[in-house]
Amino acid sequence: MEGPGSPNFKSAVAFLSHSKSIKTSTTTKLELYGLFKHVTVSPSPTTSKPSIFDPTGRAKWDAWNTTSQRYTTPQAAEDRYLEIARDLGWTEEESARVAQSQAGTSAEAKGDTERHTGGGGMSVSVSTVDKEGLPQNDGTIHGLAITNDHVGLLALIQSQQVDLNEPDEFGYTPLHLAADRGNAEVVGILLREGADATIKDPDDLFPHELAQVAGHEDIAAKLVMAHTAKE
Repeated sequence: MEGPGSPNFKSAVAFLSHSKSIKTSTTTKLELYGLFKHVTVSPSPTTSKPSIFDPTGRAKWDAWNTTSQRYTTPQAAEDRYLEIARDLGWTEEESARVAQSQAGTSAEAKGDTERHTGGGGMSVSVSTVDKEGLPQNDGTIHGLAITNDHVGLLALIQSQQVDLNEPDEFGYTPLHLAADRGNAEVVGILLREGADATIKDPDDLFPHELAQVAGHEDIAAKLVMAHTAKE
């Protein structure tokens, strides 16, 4: 096995960082975050747990801390990270391709790391991906929510009766998908048309919590207001 921070690991990080439309749960995204920090920073968090007023920070801290209990070495954490990456479409062949395209480009590698750990989210979102690696827009309310097609969404709502709260095959409502992806226009339309912001996803998270975890604070604030009003 290759050591911690191996070329395969870096390739998998780059793959997941660029493949923003891979469909996976928030639980998996948080696990990836914790594993990444375990391998690249330290086995356990280096700061105290954030306050209850920082739910995103607490979720990330918990994910990182959990890896220290499950994996005794960075190598074990890396092996688990690569296992998840393979399930999401990454291959060892991708490692060789990325190595060629990024040879001598340290700035891009740094950008991958920042996207993976920073405030813009945890790389992969709950939306679908087609064979070319692009978000699917199949004309359904879920496809329109994923791709931020607010024009198409309005046309669909105006042309026929649609269930704004219908879960997709993975249990996510259109509002969950748009919130996770940071699609503000679609979130606004769904809320104006009466979408329910108090529905939980399969991971027991509300739309505003998905937005918070992904770093979309403006959308999260809007969803919190809608959630509170619904109650």
